[in-house]
Amino acid sequence: MTPPKSFYDFTLQFHQDLDVVHPGWADTPDGRNQIYEDFRQSYGDQAVRELVTYCEKLLADSETDLGSLWFKESKADWVVPDKGVRFLFKDFLIWAASLS
Repeated sequence: MTPPKSFYDFTLQFHQDLDVVHPGWADTPDGRNQIYEDFRQSYGDQAVRELVTYCEKLLADSETDLGSLWFKESKADWVVPDKGVRFLFKDFLIWAASLS
């Protein structure tokens, strides 16, 4: 399954935000939420919905190696293991559901 544009935009912005915008993101309870909100502000609600749909499809199959997908398709230049990508996608879905 080819990732949507929102996936590329998300991974690029996520990587940049971790390094530049929110370097202390892990030290705050809502650090990841700030990064997700930055994505929403930059790319809009449609991109959030598109990424939610993509994440739901990927997470529906527990056999999919999301770490390899991240390594192959991500615009970030760092590697995230399968468990980390699963956590990130689940966390993003929880955040996105809170917007409704």
